Amino acid sequence: MSTSVKQATWAIDPIHSTIRFDAKYLLITSVSGWFREFEGTVVSGQDGFCNSEINLTIYVNSLTTGNDERDNHLRSPDFFDARQFPMIQFRSTAVNTKQEKQLEVNGILTVKGIEHPFTFTANFLGKCGDPLGNTKAAFDMDTVLNRKDFNITWNQLFDKNGLLLSDEVRVHCDLQLLKLS
Repeated sequence: MSTSVKQATWAIDPIHSTIRFDAKYLLITSVSGWFREFEGTVVSGQDGFCNSEINLTIYVNSLTTGNDERDNHLRSPDFFDARQFPMIQFRSTAVNTKQEKQLEVNGILTVKGIEHPFTFTANFLGKCGDPLGNTKAAFDMDTVLNRKDFNITWNQLFDKNGLLLSDEVRVHCDLQLLKLS
């Protein structure tokens, strides 16, 4: 006789979550941007998040840096090409305990139609009830991507020697999950 493992389904709470990216401009200072619209689910075991299934969709048109001209350029074919590729997607392939309160998440990240293996560490920040009686869980993560891995190659030379933008892009996420079942 087999015993079934109970699962819990969680949704990313976009009101209490952020996805931010930073790239070096003139290779000395960072310029930050955010995606304001995204959605995702996590299906986990009842007692923890190891072996979870994670799916995340980020809507490229929701990108904002606080500068309309820069935002429009980032949405253009020079960068994300939001018209042809309106979503960035991530799906996990394995989620394992790395250390206490840390998960190693492996998956496939798709940007501009290019799928790339992607691994990051997620820090478990805790689980609690909210004032409305919902169960919440929280994670944060930081990682670095190379934008050229996703055919985001636009750049410019300045001052005869320097590049305008770094190839490395830092990504930071603060994610709060809402338990659905």
